[in-house]
Amino acid sequence: MLETVITDNTMLNELKQWKTLGLLRAIDYHFGQFIGELGADNLTVLSATFCSEYLGLGHICLPVEEIAKQLNEKCLKTETDFQTFCETHDLNCLLQNHFPAGNSETHARLTNSNCVSIKDEETKAPLSLEYDALYLRRYAQFEQLIADKLLHQPEIIITGDVKMELDKLFAVNYNYIYQAYCLDKQQSLTLLCEKYLDVLAENSLDWTAIEHCFKAANSAQDLAILDQLIPLESRCDWQKVSAALALCSARCVISGGPGTGKTTTVTKLLALLLQVREDLNIKMVAPTGKAAARLTESITHALEDLDVDQSIKDRIPTQASTIHRLLGVKANSNHFRHNEAKRLNLDLLLVDEASMVDLPLMAKLLMALPEHARLILLGDKDQLASVEAGAVLGDICAFINSGYSEKKAKQLVSLTGFDSLLNTQNSAPKNNAGMADKLCLLKKSYRFDQYSGIGYLAAAINQGKASAKQVLALCEKYDDLSHYANNDSSHELLSQLIATGYATYLKNIAQVTVDNRDLPKKLLKQFSQFKILCAIREGDWGVMGLNQLAETVLNKAGLITLNSDNNQLANNWYVGRPVMITQNNYHLGLYNGDIGLCLLDENNQLRVYFQMADGEVYDFQPSRLPSHETVFAMTVHKSQGSEFEHTVLALPQTQIPVVTRELIYTGITRAKKQLTLFADLPLMARAIKDKTLRFSRLVERLQAEQ
Repeated sequence: MLETVITDNTMLNELKQWKTLGLLRAIDYHFGQFIGELGADNLTVLSATFCSEYLGLGHICLPVEEIAKQLNEKCLKTETDFQTFCETHDLNCLLQNHFPAGNSETHARLTNSNCVSIKDEETKAPLSLEYDALYLRRYAQFEQLIADKLLHQPEIIITGDVKMELDKLFAVNYNYIYQAYCLDKQQSLTLLCEKYLDVLAENSLDWTAIEHCFKAANSAQDLAILDQLIPLESRCDWQKVSAALALCSARCVISGGPGTGKTTTVTKLLALLLQVREDLNIKMVAPTGKAAARLTESITHALEDLDVDQSIKDRIPTQASTIHRLLGVKANSNHFRHNEAKRLNLDLLLVDEASMVDLPLMAKLLMALPEHARLILLGDKDQLASVEAGAVLGDICAFINSGYSEKKAKQLVSLTGFDSLLNTQNSAPKNNAGMADKLCLLKKSYRFDQYSGIGYLAAAINQGKASAKQVLALCEKYDDLSHYANNDSSHELLSQLIATGYATYLKNIAQVTVDNRDLPKKLLKQFSQFKILCAIREGDWGVMGLNQLAETVLNKAGLITLNSDNNQLANNWYVGRPVMITQNNYHLGLYNGDIGLCLLDENNQLRVYFQMADGEVYDFQPSRLPSHETVFAMTVHKSQGSEFEHTVLALPQTQIPVVTRELIYTGITRAKKQLTLFADLPLMARAIKDKTLRFSRLVERLQAEQ
């Protein structure tokens, strides 16, 4: 065994100095100090401190090679010589440039520490070294639990003629296609068929006959011959594929950009599953109250167009809850009432907006999942990761382009008829337990036309190829895109947009009476048609600055009336004030991200009205609300799971780490019909180039278990 040198006061003094200079959080320093008190050597103390720091930055673990990089960065910021620091503190192993897995001195010394365990080792050590990365032990356990639960495959038995039901639920809507063709008979039929019939671009078809069919059609029924001209083997409806995948898989992840029809697809799937088993106990959850309300609304809307018996519709749940409410929050505790010892009572769990779920919460949710239960995760893998540590959905979807195994592809072809799935087996696992066999990516957006400016811009950003010149060209070419510089000269234009965008709901405000309880719901819907999204909170182009600008503009326009005696606008209650809750209050049923409007009730008293997850509207006295803030402008993070007819995305004037490809993509794809961008395009293009990295080893665990 290698000898270890117990940590000395000099090392702790260095960490304390970094804390004083703001290079470490207090919690990082104290964790390092705690590890030192357990008898750890300098290397382990330093690594533990950095591990805590990385967790605060959203990483799940600290790769071994990052220890030297992070120390070098600290030395540069304190003008300390890196080599001298290493020699003084017995850290010579960090002077190496790289660390081959399993045989570096750094790896060996960490493994030798009494504070560090290795994978599958029975110990209570606070740290764990696995897959060449250092963890706080419970995070390594969370990660392994998620991998185990996702790859666990309860037996699925498919009964009945589900192919016929799938064909019925996902039948081509020729009325929709005929109307689209009639709107513009000069449009490309190739693009039209790709867009509405899911025709694969590489397929060679008789386009002369297809063109004749369209030109000769006098009604939607006349297009039915396209079933023969464009057979199933030339198409691939990924919504139908995802439903088939979820039907025959106990674990299924459906990813897709905004408006790709994730909830619509799942609604059809639930109808199919309920036809097979009438007593299926289904629960639907989302990470936030706002996302749960949005899921409730989406499912309810999808049911209206669902072509199944009313008895089936009646059994499809329409109420979604938050994950915390489903698990059962314990007061003053980070534990839940439902856990591995007390499982949830359900047969199928549907989790929407899964990209927002952090690693600990996902682990606790899966821990409480019954062994027999199905699991469906919905979300956009390219959207912003969770605020807390991890990028769980992104890691899971690392296999989404690998293709299906031969066995799974044949099963999906038999259910859907799409022979093209047999050509997607490039690097897929050969067995049916691989993660790739549980994933499906929806590729067509219905929120905005994928051939619109917003669609093209979102695609370019997602691929990291949106240069300043390309963004400007798209804004000049497409009517749904506008761009302006984010400087003082643009404030007048932004003020005009604010006055116009928020005028509709403010002009329609009336007193809420017993006979007029639908008014708050109507006003909340009108308020959400226009929204200003920001990347940061402070500054003229941040949430606080733009909220203050909005209040000033709307007050000047006579649309709101501010109390002139109160200079703190955030605390100034007035009719029409929109507020967002920033702290969960389980007693009131209000959660972080919930949005309400301040209105007058029948007694001429100010009340704040919220539409809850169940679709009902509840009102509260302003003084009873938990922490909240005005929300004419909100951060992109808070906007996840929402959509707005017209979105204004305001980016800061300087390069800031928080402005990333994922943030810009998420902000832009909140826009349904119109996007106005205030940004320095060269700065924006620079931020788009690099994809945000969060260190974890979930991908490796999922591979190792296959």
